[in-house]
Amino acid sequence: MKCKLAGKFIGIGVGPGDPELITIKAAKTLQTADIICIPKANADKPSLAVTMIQQILTERKDKPEMLELIFPMTKDDLSNQELWDKNANIIAQKVNTNKTVAFITLGDPMFYSTFIYLYQSLQNIHPNINLEIIPGVSAFNACATSAKIPLAEKDELITVIPSDLDEKLVEETAKHSENIVFIKCAYRLKDLIPALKRAGFKENSTIALIRRCSMPNETVTIGKLSDALNWDINEDYFTIALVKKAPLKNNNNNGKEDTL
Repeated sequence: MKCKLAGKFIGIGVGPGDPELITIKAAKTLQTADIICIPKANADKPSLAVTMIQQILTERKDKPEMLELIFPMTKDDLSNQELWDKNANIIAQKVNTNKTVAFITLGDPMFYSTFIYLYQSLQNIHPNINLEIIPGVSAFNACATSAKIPLAEKDELITVIPSDLDEKLVEETAKHSENIVFIKCAYRLKDLIPALKRAGFKENSTIALIRRCSMPNETVTIGKLSDALNWDINEDYFTIALVKKAPLKNNNNNGKEDTL
């Protein structure tokens, strides 16, 4: 018999895209939650996270309330904070009626996630709210498995760089790392290659570009760092690049795009 958790807010990471990568704990929570919060950049765009849990929702006998919350992707900190606080208050009201409220987010809730801002607002405005966080598979971990390239070995250092980091800082950071993960990087990748070379990466260093990891239209392109200058790279929010200082080893996908 399934029992519901009363009066609780649960942040759930649903992984990179493949519904089968949702953890057992996350799936069990989604099977019983009274309310499922859906973060959206704007009201007119569909939620990718919802498509990933659709099978779980279909199998439920009692349908949960689906609560859409808008989190626009802007750099207006004041307006954003007002909206995060507003959404935090909405959630707190639901929790205070003894509801289990689950918030779904791609990847992991505590890694470059919309959930973080909501969590911080709740901590500030409603510090006594009953809260749980369920981790998810981060996209960059899944990308490494899709490309079949280790993120780090032995005592190697790994660095995660967001897409809008200053080029000089990218260069300085790269000097101290053997493995770099560029998050949401497609539109800047070619421009950053000279900075990587100045930092000690070589033309034959390994690079993998993974678009829409673990999703039905996933593509993986692997080659040497110098190869990437000739790649046809389309801007896509769900694109990650893995760059290793070590030379490219034999790989069936070298320099080619593999659509899975």
